[in-house]
Amino acid sequence: MTATTLDHRPFELIPSWVGTRLRPVVEGAADDLLRELLGGAAPWHDPAGDAPPDRPADHRLREGIVAGLAHFCDLLEDPGAGWDKVASFYRAAGRQLARDGRDPVESHQTLRRSALAAWRGLAALTDELDLDHETLLLVVEAQFSYLDAVSAVVAEGYRAETGDALRDERLRRARLLALLLSDPVGDRAALEALAAQARWPLPATVAAVAVAVRPGRPDRAADGAFRPPLPVSDELLADQGMPEPSLLLPDPDAPGRAAVLDRLARDWIVAVGPTVPLARARESLRWARDTLTLARRGAFPTERPVRSADHLPSLVVLRAGELIDDAATTRLAPLKDLAPAQRDRLTETLQALLENNFNAAQASRRLRVHPQTVRYRLRQLEDLFGDDLRDPRRCLEMELILHARSAAADPAPA
Repeated sequence: MTATTLDHRPFELIPSWVGTRLRPVVEGAADDLLRELLGGAAPWHDPAGDAPPDRPADHRLREGIVAGLAHFCDLLEDPGAGWDKVASFYRAAGRQLARDGRDPVESHQTLRRSALAAWRGLAALTDELDLDHETLLLVVEAQFSYLDAVSAVVAEGYRAETGDALRDERLRRARLLALLLSDPVGDRAALEALAAQARWPLPATVAAVAVAVRPGRPDRAADGAFRPPLPVSDELLADQGMPEPSLLLPDPDAPGRAAVLDRLARDWIVAVGPTVPLARARESLRWARDTLTLARRGAFPTERPVRSADHLPSLVVLRAGELIDDAATTRLAPLKDLAPAQRDRLTETLQALLENNFNAAQASRRLRVHPQTVRYRLRQLEDLFGDDLRDPRRCLEMELILHARSAAADPAPA
């Protein structure tokens, strides 16, 4: 960011003695302006410069007004010197405004009133100073140049402090998230202190959230990393420094929490882990990441956030991994010698029957075939599997195996 500079040309055309003669009216002009700002109250003034205990704010305001007028006189006396000091002063003032939570417009208004006060003082001395009309116009032009530059510097300081504070808060939140997701979870006292600094009160329960940029986004980098920042609200605890960020949603079952995640689902695939106590946030994240893996394969619709609690069978199967593959060799052995087309039809029908408790009518709607067709295929399956279709444990195993295979088939591009 380029630092603001002051246009010195109007100051260079004004005789330096104007600033010298104007300087004695600074104190009185500040008192007049302060009286105006305080609605007619008599301003406090102590030549010793000690702030009274009952009105320190008025004292600081008066100091700021005097400083602004004095800086203007400095530049009138020596246009080529002092701007760096002036800019440093007002840049610090802009930072202080941000730390105090005040609007920089407030400073801009005070500066303009200070300029008006200076002009009144100058007007009162016009005859004594013997200023011609052209010089007076130059002073006005110099005032506008000074106000524009100072206002810009105040804004620079305000933006710098706001940006620094935002970066600091993001770093604290990332650190807090890392501690909450660590194993074991960080010390409670340290967590509470860091949470206070990050302005994220520790909740009783959380749900971890895993996200990934939707495929095909024009702003997605060739290596799959995301470019745009994740638009998270203050409720979410997030670390945006990872290619696939992790988040924590506090009190997930509270009213309105669903809307917080719905806003992310337009550009991101959002997977939500189960609600758990804060100390078990890491477990919720594992389920959220597993859910995201299946969602990116196309196992679930992703127009809205995908909740792991709604897809427990698929997640259990995913966790089972190689065990499921080994079991499939044994449990589905009766189908392996069939012709591919017949094997596919009977496999699909077996899964539909298992998921619908062997109700042929419901399975037919799932398969989009006539119920009689389902009954015919069921008789074929009974011939192949025998008593296994009447054993609840065997049926559960086969349903899990078939569910795993259908979830893994034709995965969507990640």
